Amino acid sequence: MSRYLDEDQAAADDLRIVHEPEQHRYAVYRRTADEDRLVGEAHYSLLGDEVIDFDHTLVLPELRGTGLSGLLARRALTGDAIGERRVNASCWFIEGYLARHPELLERE
Repeated sequence: MSRYLDEDQAAADDLRIVHEPEQHRYAVYRRTADEDRLVGEAHYSLLGDEVIDFDHTLVLPELRGTGLSGLLARRALTGDAIGERRVNASCWFIEGYLARHPELLERE
């Protein structure tokens, strides 16, 4: 099983992370011969204009332990959905990721 330290490594294995604002999620897709398969997501809810709540994160079991969940969390927490909003994490994975990476909450 591969270990992904950055999105370029994941992309080399046909994995990509995209923001799907209409579905309020950052999604991970794996390209196969005939389709792009959804293999993970970090879902969020917008609580007015001031708060974004990451409420659900999932990566398929066969990709757990590869670092893909961390890449997904980092992209979600640094992506354009946040803007000037305060981040709330009702998802245990995002909450833990922020505890390990508090610098992601610091804004200039």
